[in-house]
Amino acid sequence: MDFNQVRYFLAVSETLNFTRAAERCHVSQPALTQAIKRLESELGGELIHRDGRFTELTQLGKTLQVHFQQIDRTRQLVRATARAQTSGEAAELNIGLMCTIGPIALSELLNRFHAEHPMVSLVLHDVTPSSIADLLLSGAIDGAICSRRGAPHRQLNYIELFEEPIVVAFAQGHPLSKLAVVPLQTVAEYRYVDRLHCEFRNDFLQLCADCELDLDVAFRSQREDWIQSLIRDGMGVSVIPQYSLLRPTLDYRPVSDPPLSRRIEFATVADHSTAPTLALFVELIRSHNWTG
Repeated sequence: MDFNQVRYFLAVSETLNFTRAAERCHVSQPALTQAIKRLESELGGELIHRDGRFTELTQLGKTLQVHFQQIDRTRQLVRATARAQTSGEAAELNIGLMCTIGPIALSELLNRFHAEHPMVSLVLHDVTPSSIADLLLSGAIDGAICSRRGAPHRQLNYIELFEEPIVVAFAQGHPLSKLAVVPLQTVAEYRYVDRLHCEFRNDFLQLCADCELDLDVAFRSQREDWIQSLIRDGMGVSVIPQYSLLRPTLDYRPVSDPPLSRRIEFATVADHSTAPTLALFVELIRSHNWTG
């Protein structure tokens, strides 16, 4: 088996037409046909069934298609990496990451990607929700780990990763630590630290208004490190995504009446040829055990 045979098979599987597949691969149709026959002989079974002008994948072909796609992505990645290395550059994958998304739920995924693809340099960019679509469509970033509010962007694809609980965070020894869950009304009884970069901030403030709750906002900040430090030092409490909590000195409880959560997704450009490095990252995302 060689890379060309794999490439030819994938071209036929996508076009279901030997002539168009040969044109796509820039080879003659007899050469493409013979290469696929040699591949079938090596694998011991028919991959593509032809009946006159009708062409379809056999069950074996359908089963092996995903593996051939992986082989072809690896081929493209190897070539891209070789070109980058010989030109003095490194293969790079640029991922946008909202500042409110903590590393706890993502570090295992990122570590796996580096272990499996050490030739790829993964660059994480701090992005805001409003900038994600423009950054993706301009090519400044390849994908974005985000929490979307409202309708999906018509030019983007989204892969759901996990549901993240929203909790109320407070200093150790705070009176809220005596509760198993904290009603939203109880949150409003304490000084509040307002997280200005939170993507669900407006929705949360509107929810409080709908419940006729008046938050006692003592501090506002765009910086998550400052926010958590203020909470740690007893300056107030804040509603915050659970996996964003980094400081071990912070305590937290789930919010109730109503319970709060957000959905974390991976966004990419739709109807766009996927770069080999991004395809590998997406494949790992789809296979990752997010429930852990």
